Amino acid sequence: MIETHVFNSMLSESLRQTGWFRALNFVNGLVAPSFLFISGFVFLLSAERKVAEFRTFGQAFWIQLRRIGVVWLIAYVLHVPPAVFGKPWTSLTRQDWLPTIQVDVLHCICVTWLFLLAGLMVLRSAAARRAWLLVSALATTVAAPWVWSVRFDQFLPAPLAAYFNDGLNSLFPVFPWSGFMLAGALCASSFLAARERDMERPFMLRLSGLAAVFVTLGLALPELPLAPGRTETPWQADPRTFFLRLGLVFVLLCVCWLVDRRRQSGESWLFLVSRESLFVYVAHLTVLFAPVFGGRSLVDVAGKSMGPGWCVLAIAPLLAVMVTGARVWNRWKVRGAQPA
Repeated sequence: MIETHVFNSMLSESLRQTGWFRALNFVNGLVAPSFLFISGFVFLLSAERKVAEFRTFGQAFWIQLRRIGVVWLIAYVLHVPPAVFGKPWTSLTRQDWLPTIQVDVLHCICVTWLFLLAGLMVLRSAAARRAWLLVSALATTVAAPWVWSVRFDQFLPAPLAAYFNDGLNSLFPVFPWSGFMLAGALCASSFLAARERDMERPFMLRLSGLAAVFVTLGLALPELPLAPGRTETPWQADPRTFFLRLGLVFVLLCVCWLVDRRRQSGESWLFLVSRESLFVYVAHLTVLFAPVFGGRSLVDVAGKSMGPGWCVLAIAPLLAVMVTGARVWNRWKVRGAQPA
């Protein structure tokens, strides 16, 4: 995540057409699907234990709703452009506010969390929830090319229309990006069912086989018929892109499961950072893009002028700061959760 943003924001434009950067860019393209997938996976793992309290609108329900609201607020705050603070509010135009309503990864996560929460509360059977997750994940994926052909801002308020497609320059609209979260939740529910039957290892073996199937589909499927008004399907909305990346995310999940099975007991910085991935996401974006240098950000100051070596050197201290910050944040949360 950190490496992707550093290279995308600081690497010299002249190096972006090289073969090595295209390969790196493809690998970096797995960051967002992995982040979304694990957000759905972890949400389901955590929420399954609180389903009864959710359905009675107990304390766990309101805590969960508050967390979603806080993350959603952070998502919008991160997108407020610095330019709006230097103008009278009455003079601000639609173009001034457009970046604020663009849907990014946190917006997509929050709306999908609400969708998952509603499903947990309504559907009583775990099997029914898995069927619903499967249908929903496929729907957001297969329907994406047609959804992306509709101008939702012509009949919906712009902040709402931004959640459907890229018509308002949204980076991670619900179609198809929510599909990765729904797939993560489906995988978590199936994993829990397998673990209850002491079938965790066979489940991961089947998942590795499914990964091969999805990668093959992503590479071999023909393009779906074009949506009305489109001469080509944007790669983000192409179901083949989704299948290929989801298959590779499955591979990463299987590898992480093997690493976890073989690691020695005890805390590691990698697992600590993974637990605080939301903190790291927000914090590293703040460091890179906050306009603290006379209205300019660190990325603006550096410009797209750095070579790969300098980018790597920039990553190292940023990573160290994020690991330290994640550790401090984790300890603060743990102490705050302890009874007085």
